[in-house]
Amino acid sequence: MNPVRVLVVDDSAFMRQTLKAMIEEDSALQVVATARNGRDALNKLVQYRPDVVTLDIIMDGEKDGLQVLHDIMADIPTPTIMVSGAGDENVSYVIEAISNGAFDFIFKPSGRPSDIEHIQHELQTKIKQASISKIRRNVGDCEREIAAADKADVVKTFSGEKKKGSLVFIGTSTGGPRALQIVIPGLKKNLPAPVLVVQHMPPKFTKSLAERLNRISELTVTEAAEGEILGSGHVYIAPGGFHLQIKENSDGMLVVHLVDTLPVHGVKPSADVTLDSLLSIRGRSYVVAILTGMGRDGADGLAALKDAGPDVHTIAESEESCVVFGMPKAAIETNKVDEVCKIHQVASAICNQYGLRGDE
Repeated sequence: MNPVRVLVVDDSAFMRQTLKAMIEEDSALQVVATARNGRDALNKLVQYRPDVVTLDIIMDGEKDGLQVLHDIMADIPTPTIMVSGAGDENVSYVIEAISNGAFDFIFKPSGRPSDIEHIQHELQTKIKQASISKIRRNVGDCEREIAAADKADVVKTFSGEKKKGSLVFIGTSTGGPRALQIVIPGLKKNLPAPVLVVQHMPPKFTKSLAERLNRISELTVTEAAEGEILGSGHVYIAPGGFHLQIKENSDGMLVVHLVDTLPVHGVKPSADVTLDSLLSIRGRSYVVAILTGMGRDGADGLAALKDAGPDVHTIAESEESCVVFGMPKAAIETNKVDEVCKIHQVASAICNQYGLRGDE
């Protein structure tokens, strides 16, 4: 097989050489060129047509990484991995980048040997995954897909009034921020259920994601907090670095419980952990949606919950609209998925379970 061809973009000569060396430690990867600024990057993108780009998110010069990303997606769409410093000030830039077309991101190596080894493996893995992914479109396309949701041809599977205490669960990973920008704003403001979202992300990033979704949605979107009682019409994003479980208190209310245990499927938060916690709660009904992402997180939890009771409706994003078809594919393979639909149909599919139609 031919190696995956990579363009490295960074305004630091030292970082360009560091990333090049890290990438080429894997014989399946080849750095075909490096670029020092946005103009240089776009010229070399045309010249070399790489399979994947690594792009510094903060650069000196005429254009920063976000502007270069916009140009890449507009002119020569190419899977792009953002390279970010670890400072808190970079979190919002990363969220904006991966919501507007970037495949994923990595942190810059700090110089510690253990850190370099970890980031090198992560970088190599993400480059390989990016090379076989579908290009994620920019926010303008997301807005058009949101508008298209009301016209979506969604199977009408509403089966009557749901039981008290109904809950919506959404699990996603790579490609999730873009997918959530379509699904969450598409949910009706009078949705009679809380919405839990497990998005695989590090600490701090989930809070920034929640704030971004809150700005564009009719429902309130926040990062979930320990001990919080779930309320209808509210979206709760599981915080990075913790698993989120749901407990029932003495008053019969659903309560958030955060646990700092080992990663599951290599991730924390894990969709399976949240779904497994619902098994001990009786007399409830659930709508479970598994969206784009690598791996199989959520598949086992979805299947177990579906087997546990009749009031569980399961949805998987179709391969056609997924950035990475790993998580939905694994869910579908359990034979416990009721509905498979494109990303711009998912919100309608969820609302349909509550009898919400059109402008309701």
